[in-house]
Amino acid sequence: MDSFIESLKKYLHSIPKRCRRVDYKKYNKRAAVLIPIVLFNGDLSILFTKRTAHLKNHSGEISFPGGRHDEIDENLRETVLREAEEELGLYRSDIDILGDMPQEFSVTYFRVHPFVGVIKNFSPYMLHVDKNEVEDLLLIPITFFLKKENRWSEIWLRNEEKHINYFYNYEGKIIWGLTGRITHTFLNVVKKCI
Repeated sequence: MDSFIESLKKYLHSIPKRCRRVDYKKYNKRAAVLIPIVLFNGDLSILFTKRTAHLKNHSGEISFPGGRHDEIDENLRETVLREAEEELGLYRSDIDILGDMPQEFSVTYFRVHPFVGVIKNFSPYMLHVDKNEVEDLLLIPITFFLKKENRWSEIWLRNEEKHINYFYNYEGKIIWGLTGRITHTFLNVVKKCI
């Protein structure tokens, strides 16, 4: 695991932060998400959240912990650490941020900045979930995402822009949309490191 994490950290610091061409005037809201990597039952896994049904945007969807950049946040790294604490009860000292990836753009006009972090000494008992925002948690082994039979893609037109949507079916739970695109990009990084 240590050699993979070191390779991942090194690659994340060298990855070009290019992103697709969009009208930045439309995407004037900023947010950050954490791709939390954990060692659980001997597998390197990604920790996802399932959003509660009453939330205004993306209710009931599988997502990464994260959210809107607040004025109190010094930067987007602080945003992602604050959100991980609010949603999952993780202390900042529990998270080792390895690096970041190119920003993505949501259909709700957010520029979303993904950070990759390892949850140190992970145990499910360290999580204190905010039940107002998070309905459930999913720990999905990274190896699951590397199998072709677990994924597909579709091209959609949304907000007058073409989007490639990536889908992953984990035990009947579908990861798609922004989370699917960020997962796809992250898996391309993972493939360079294994």
